[in-house]
Amino acid sequence: MKPRPVTSRILADRVAARSISAASMIVTVFGDAVSQHGGWIWLGSLIEALAPFGFGERRLRTAANRLARQDWLKAERVGRRSYFCFTEQARGHYERAARRIYSPARPEWDGLWTLVLIPALPEGKRDALIKSLSWQGFSSLASGLHARPSAEREELDDTIAGLGLAGQVTVFKASAGEPHSQSAVRDLARRKWNLDALKGHYDEFLSFYRPLARERRPGEPAPEESFWLRTLMVHDYRRILLRDPGFPDEILPAGWSGSASRELIKRAYKALAAPSADYICRNLKNAEGSLPAPRRRFHRRFADPV
Repeated sequence: MKPRPVTSRILADRVAARSISAASMIVTVFGDAVSQHGGWIWLGSLIEALAPFGFGERRLRTAANRLARQDWLKAERVGRRSYFCFTEQARGHYERAARRIYSPARPEWDGLWTLVLIPALPEGKRDALIKSLSWQGFSSLASGLHARPSAEREELDDTIAGLGLAGQVTVFKASAGEPHSQSAVRDLARRKWNLDALKGHYDEFLSFYRPLARERRPGEPAPEESFWLRTLMVHDYRRILLRDPGFPDEILPAGWSGSASRELIKRAYKALAAPSADYICRNLKNAEGSLPAPRRRFHRRFADPV
């Protein structure tokens, strides 16, 4: 099968069909690209880069300013131009997410769990905490009790502190008991994490991106097409992965497509990295001019350990 051409229309149609917000796409571009090319970008060049996805100038300006008010972006004005970068808080949040997104393989699970016991809280803080827990792979086991199959706590602790809930939320480290714990965990995972629905998202990811990411002749796709495909592919993968609790193969349903999705984006990203970086350096601007070459660690994304 020949690869489908990577046109902006194909990708813009997907953005529209999935109701992807301008703010969410801006966060993806900052995390995936701007953070690796100096950190700052002129809003005008960001608007031009995202226009092929169907985002208008007014919509992008409004989204960027809203992200600044929400402490995701920091803005500086030089003359008539506005420049943006991640805030320290946003950079820390995205770097923790990036360790999962750009990992060449799924981290091994040691069988430990993190349990979060949520007391009565003001509705706004409770909703914000539960939303953040969901994006960290937690699921509700019972009223006020959320769990995730990992003992890693850095992002959780930052979330609790950021919401001003230190000392109010109780966190436990736990393990499943024997005997027959694996079958019980498998049943629990299927019911509480809705793994069938998550698998469906991975299946759809593969169905859409496989034809676009098939091996091409040298020079294909062009730099701008590489940037479009890399950006939207990372955006979609990030949105799925950060809801994936990270169960091992023996707990997951048969034919789990999460592993195939990781291999697909790993291969595609390596092929798209150089031409998309060329587009970024030639077309995106900061206060000094063109964005610099990517940081050295950019080339270690999806890299297998040596």
